[in-house]
This record gives sequence, structure tokens and C-alpha cells, in this order.
Amino acid sequence: MKKIVITSNTSWFVFNFFRSSIVEFMKDGNEVYVLAPKDAYSSRLVELGCNYQEVSVDRSGARIATEVSTFRSLCQYIYRIQPDCVLNFTPKMNIYCTLAARLHSIKVVNSVAGLGSIFSEKGFKPLLGKALLRMTQPLAHHVVFQNPDDWKVYLDNKLVKRELSSRVHGIGINLKRFRPHPAPNDGVTRFILVARMLVNKGVVDFVNAAKAVDEYYQLRKQAGFSVPQYEFSLLGFVDEDNPQGIPLSQLEWWNDNTPVKFLGETDDVFAVVKEQDCVVLPSFYREGMPQCLIEACAMAKPIITTDNVGCRETIIDGETGLLVKPQSVPELKEAMISMIEMGYKKRLQLGRKGRKKAEKDFCHLKVSRHYLQVIESLI
Repeated sequence: MKKIVITSNTSWFVFNFFRSSIVEFMKDGNEVYVLAPKDAYSSRLVELGCNYQEVSVDRSGARIATEVSTFRSLCQYIYRIQPDCVLNFTPKMNIYCTLAARLHSIKVVNSVAGLGSIFSEKGFKPLLGKALLRMTQPLAHHVVFQNPDDWKVYLDNKLVKRELSSRVHGIGINLKRFRPHPAPNDGVTRFILVARMLVNKGVVDFVNAAKAVDEYYQLRKQAGFSVPQYEFSLLGFVDEDNPQGIPLSQLEWWNDNTPVKFLGETDDVFAVVKEQDCVVLPSFYREGMPQCLIEACAMAKPIITTDNVGCRETIIDGETGLLVKPQSVPELKEAMISMIEMGYKKRLQLGRKGRKKAEKDFCHLKVSRHYLQVIESLI
């Protein structure tokens, strides 16, 4: 039996995205500890069978005293647990826990699920983030990437050696939980964006494209043509503390004044998305591999996404969905119109090919096996 510590900046992330792999870890006889801030999902990790320890993490990183306190807590817990390996998610944990684990001569594996703002924004914080990555990431025993673009950035910046790194296709999806489910064949084409309500996730572009689609068909209707029915929805939690966060007041205004409905957030994504015809993510954020698109593929839903880091890895353009240029509302509008006008049977055909891709690339069993093999090779 091995002791494995998993760290993240939210319990929500670990439970929603990595729990299927954690179950496989425990089936293999390993004891799993989770170090993360306390939220509504912390107790669920305990119910799952994890040993949970609360760690306070300030996502803004604005106060030095808070950061020092977080690092000290991580060091104390890792020393107390004495794990065989520490597996980290999110850039801050990759930085802090690499140092904490190495201080106690414990093996450390970092997972890079997207580079976020560190490599895409300018300013003091991204500059500091890069400096800390350069200082700490070469100390990791292994780094696992989700897409080739991020892997190349790390290699080019000498943050990791190729022989001490590898790649998986996303964070994994339980194909038995997210199973194919055709949308109702009722003449309505339903689009949904599932993500945090952030500007760089393409939420504003989605709304503007939906308005453009509606204007297009209203003009055709006025000209005497028959037009199809369609619906647009947003699903995800509001993150107003994030600099890219969209205020709830704006989402409510869109809900009341545009064709786009805001559904709030849910613990059961499958129950909502199963009724949809197409999942859309027009992100221009540096994604790892967006879980909403992986889930869509598993559910046999065609997708529309951007030719952007991480997003492009989830799609075969023209076969499982449609690829558009980032931040191009006109291209997004045309892709939505194409999805409407291709008809129900063609959309099902795209979805079936997406499910095959999910079975080939995204199964959580492959992901958990990869991490276990990495850990076992280090120990």
C-alpha cells in the first residue's frame, strides 16, 4: 500500500474531475489524502474514502503573509503524513508542494492542466509566477501534461526534461457515468456552454453569436421564409472574484433580454447536457483539456470549440464537431447556423464519432493507470 497525497486549490476540482481516478487508486490498495481548501465538496471526498485536510489557499495571491501561511501548512501536513508521493494540480500547488515535498525527500509529480494566465497575461503576478515555475518545476520528479502545446512551452523554457515528463489526454472521464444520450428529436436545436462564467471562456462571444444567429433567422422570417427553432443556454458557476468573472447581474440581464438563458450551476451536468444538441466552448483561455468538451464527447454530443490550446485536442473538425477561430463571433455564428441546418441525424452522426474518440482517448482508466505507473516507477 502506498500513501498518495493529492493537492489542489479547490476540493470542487478534485471531486468533480479526478474522483474516478481516485477510486481506481484506492482499488489498487493505495491510501489517498487530499489537501485543499474547504468547500461544499470536501465532505464528499471524505465519503469517497479520502483522508481530507483543509488548507487555506488565496487564489488571488495578493497577500504575502497568506502565501507564507499556506506554504507552511502544506509543509506541516506533508511532513506529518509522510506520503510515498505528492500529486499536485494547479500552478500554485505545483510550485508550493514541489518545494514542500523536496524539503522532506518525498517524490513529487505535477500535473499541468493548462497554463492559465501565467503565460498569457502581462504584469507583475504573471512575471513572478514564471520565475517561481523556473525555480521549482525542474525539481519535480515527473510532470504530466494534458496537451502538446503546454508540454512544448515547458520544454522550450527548460522547466522540465523530456525524459521526466509525459502526457495524458485530459483528466479522464468515467464513460459509464457519462454515457451517450440523444437529444429530443422535436425540431429544436439546443446549444449550451458549460464553464465558469468567465470572459476568456468565451461566454460573451457565445452570447453575441447567439444574438447574431437569432437576428439572422428573424430577418429571414420577416422575408417570408420558414425558420427553425433553437435555444441557447449557459451553465456554470459565477466567479466574480476572478478578474475575468462575469457578474451575476450581467448574466441575469442576458437571461431577460437576449435569446440566451442562464441556468445557474448544477452538481449533475449529465442531467442538463443530455437534453442538448450541441456543446459550445469558444474559449481563448490557455486550457489543459476542457472537461466540458470531454464530457460532451462521452455523451455523444457534437461540439463547437476554438482552434485554441487544449480545445483543439478534443475535436476532429468536421467529424465530431466544428472548429472556429478564437474570439471570432462571425465564425461562431456561422458554425451555429451550420449545426442547426445540418439536421438532427447529422448531429447524431457527429456525436457518435465523438463518443468513439472519448473511448479511445479520454477514459479515466487510462488516465489513472498512467499516473499510477508514473508513481510506481518513482517509488
